[in-house]
Amino acid sequence: MSSSESIHSAENLRPRGLRFLVDAINLEPQESPGAWQKLAASHGDTLFLARKFSSDKMAHAVGSLRAIFASHDDKIAALQINELLNTATTHSKLHQLPDGRWALRPDIADAASAAEALTALGAFALAEWLAERGRCSWGICEATNCERVFIDEGRRQAQKFCSTTCSSRTRVSALRQRRTAAEA
Repeated sequence: MSSSESIHSAENLRPRGLRFLVDAINLEPQESPGAWQKLAASHGDTLFLARKFSSDKMAHAVGSLRAIFASHDDKIAALQINELLNTATTHSKLHQLPDGRWALRPDIADAASAAEALTALGAFALAEWLAERGRCSWGICEATNCERVFIDEGRRQAQKFCSTTCSSRTRVSALRQRRTAAEA
């Protein structure tokens, strides 16, 4: 395995974490079992592939998790996360990662559906991130015509966009509007 493959594999050691959650919420189309299977496989989660899939239940799970990404108040977000954690049919366990470190992860029943698993995994990952950061370090992209969610891993200013592409597109648009207004 090359070093780039090992780095990519290291990122996938957290398939049930924040990156999986963001990709799951941003998945298009969300209703397709095939798209979910492809996402699960790309994150190395073979157990997710075997779970019962319902488009309606998955849409509800994604909507509940997306609502947390829309929250910028840590107390409201904590209430939303706790509500999802209370409805999840799971508990936490220590799991040893392939590199030997220990991580606290949700232990989801084999019988849980894909939607139940996503809800439990997402609520757990967001709870850990809120506890670690002490604030809502996430959001929904503010670019026009973009609804993608993101995790804010920065340290200084709060992130407003899901990508540099959306950030640049928004800046260029604002510059063009200012120029047009100045010319008028």
